[in-house]
Amino acid sequence: MKRFLPALALFIFLTPGVQAGVLNVNLDKMIEIGLSQNYDLKMKRMELKAAEKDIKIADRLKNPSIQSNVMLGNVALGNSSQAGVSLPVEILKRGVRKKIAQEDYSIKETELKQMEHNYKLQIMQAYFDVLYAKSVYKIQKDRLKLFEDLIEITTKKAKYPSYEIDNLKADIQYGQQLIEVNRAKANMLAKQFELNKILNTGNDEIMYDTEEDSLLAHWAFLDIRLPDYKFLEKTALEYSYVVKISDQNIKKSEQELLMSKRNRIPDISIAGGYAWQAHPSAANNYGGAYAGLGLDLPVLYSFTPEIQKAEIFLERSKVNKKAYEYQLKYELKKDYNIFKYSAENMTYSQRILEDSEKIVKLTTEGYIKGKNSYTDLVINENGHQEVLSQYLTSMSKHFYSYLELMQDIGHDILIEEDLL
Repeated sequence: MKRFLPALALFIFLTPGVQAGVLNVNLDKMIEIGLSQNYDLKMKRMELKAAEKDIKIADRLKNPSIQSNVMLGNVALGNSSQAGVSLPVEILKRGVRKKIAQEDYSIKETELKQMEHNYKLQIMQAYFDVLYAKSVYKIQKDRLKLFEDLIEITTKKAKYPSYEIDNLKADIQYGQQLIEVNRAKANMLAKQFELNKILNTGNDEIMYDTEEDSLLAHWAFLDIRLPDYKFLEKTALEYSYVVKISDQNIKKSEQELLMSKRNRIPDISIAGGYAWQAHPSAANNYGGAYAGLGLDLPVLYSFTPEIQKAEIFLERSKVNKKAYEYQLKYELKKDYNIFKYSAENMTYSQRILEDSEKIVKLTTEGYIKGKNSYTDLVINENGHQEVLSQYLTSMSKHFYSYLELMQDIGHDILIEEDLL
């Protein structure tokens, strides 16, 4: 009975609730789902559509205005009444304003691609975190099975001096392991919920989960093979969304400087219409067309502060690009080396894990045959747990270093199957 209650509690805890349907998909499909259904990306795409309208707004023409001047009474004897249209005309400004809007659209378009790139990396990390949690959960369940077997072994084994103590130890450790299994299960569920939170599809009827059961089996994505550093640096400087945005900001600043200078060019207004004398003594045919011309003169204000401000922003955008490129090279070198050595550590951890598994197997067989003590078995098993933990840690550092490198490169050109 004392072993039945913990087992029942574990069964109840591990029994999934009747909620959302679970859909297992691989990493590529998970990214595809996120890119197409994520609400944050949908809002960002709406912003891009709004920026497209800004181009048409910037290209607008000014509307004409209706003008009238009607004379009544004696004043009309020597003055004419007028009715006509006045059209304001911008000189050399509309085209530049449109180019500024186009550059702003290009920036927002690149920012959307950058957001999609970062979002892919976010899904990749969340996907890995679920697999990591699943691996820990599997390890804890296997360890629970070990203590369950030890209870059976110590119970069935021929009576010996420390029989009762070994049996009680196995019983206690089995109960303690139930707690660890529950913790691992709770953490795994939390990571799964976090993954779906990041996907943010708005469909709570589907719970997305990883296709793989754990990282302990071979996960193909960990066979990452990156090009040499020079290729990575060249790729980052050429394709990075941040670099592209920096270039686009320079172009936009150049157009804004040009616009501030062209504000000095006077705008004109063209007017025309019909004029007549509205007085009883005036002849019926005393009327005709009129034309007018207006000119804005930048005399009281010459727009010098705007020009100087635009020059400062242009220089700042150029300095900002140089500063980013300078820092990027060092960041790439740092993360590339971390990735390189983490790959080596993965190889070492794999060998250590294989040896540790052999030790546990041999120790278990030796305990059954009475060649070594229960304490030896538990010590080796605890050591194996540390090795497993080290192996998963090495794996996570290796994968995270890859994500950091992709973050620094700033473009999804390397998240392709032929380079992995």
